Amino acid sequence: MTGSVLDPTAAWTALVEEFRSFGGRAENVIQRDGPLGLGLFPIDPSQPVELMVPKPLLVPADNVELRNGDAVIKDDSAFPNGYADWFRRYQASYSWGAEGEVSVTRFETGLQQMPESLRQSLQRLNLYQLEQRLPGTDWSENMLRRFLNSRCLGRQGQLLVMPIVELVNHAPSAANWETRSDGGVGVSGLREGEILVKYSNADPLRRLMGYGFNAPEPMAFSLKVRLQHRGQPVLVQGGGGRHWFQPTGIDQQEGRLLVKQPLLGFRKGPKLPKSLFLMACKGLNNVEPAELFEQIQQANTLALVGLLRQLEGVVGDTAVQLRNGCLDQLDALSHHAGHRQDLTKAEGAMSEPRHPLRKPPSDMGQSAGQII
Repeated sequence: MTGSVLDPTAAWTALVEEFRSFGGRAENVIQRDGPLGLGLFPIDPSQPVELMVPKPLLVPADNVELRNGDAVIKDDSAFPNGYADWFRRYQASYSWGAEGEVSVTRFETGLQQMPESLRQSLQRLNLYQLEQRLPGTDWSENMLRRFLNSRCLGRQGQLLVMPIVELVNHAPSAANWETRSDGGVGVSGLREGEILVKYSNADPLRRLMGYGFNAPEPMAFSLKVRLQHRGQPVLVQGGGGRHWFQPTGIDQQEGRLLVKQPLLGFRKGPKLPKSLFLMACKGLNNVEPAELFEQIQQANTLALVGLLRQLEGVVGDTAVQLRNGCLDQLDALSHHAGHRQDLTKAEGAMSEPRHPLRKPPSDMGQSAGQII
């Protein structure tokens, strides 16, 4: 019987050969365990790798469903003959069925087992909304959606599954996905160790809550907090990421301030957060911009300290991840110092920087994230 079972390397090679027959590219890569779990590595580090999923092989996430526990394509009429069967086997052996279902279920179960008071705090800070996170009553279907949301490419409002390419793990300092003029997406070039990309721009807590893993992200956005500034109620929305390099939006109506997703810390350019905030405050009445920025900073710090106190004595892998996420968030939050006069005097929209607006310009930053 052993002769009928492919060894892991042979099984991977056979799967890749089929992928190529549909028009995909997967050269000099293999999946194996690494420091970040299962990932992709070069077979020969001295040679370039090439991964590419052409546009016709990208699968809309809403066209994937569970069938007898397998992640399958619901309607395969738009794909090459045999691709749906290959996709099912790929998902079962290397993606959803390899460790995807187990890891997402472990994290979501761990969140639900947190003390009620802690979950309420996460909800108040706009980090955890159960109804949006798990909208249906089918637990397995919810787990598949959570998994796909963390593994897809966002393009023109649609989430797309990237077979084989989605096996690449995230690193904050890595380059982004490569997109081709014909709509394909992939990764290429020389890689000494594990093949890594930057999925998107996010801060440590939102990376954890959105993807289920910790990462030392270089930026921190505000949590959802409320405060008073010179007699005015202030609501600061949580979130941020895609347009992080633009001044935050601030609405002032009837003596109230609404601050939308401000960047508060940036390890690669600590003068940028306050510079963007000061630009956003131009023309506001009864606002001292530097003071308001520090108030928002303080409110975020106190909220994170509060979460850490609530986590004292809570055991389990998810509790450890949440503690590490709070500490990483505090670290990223601390990277703000001064501001750039040339930026605060600038007018109009800014383009995303190729480096982090810190002098000297040789200290390179990152480009746009996974949403393209």
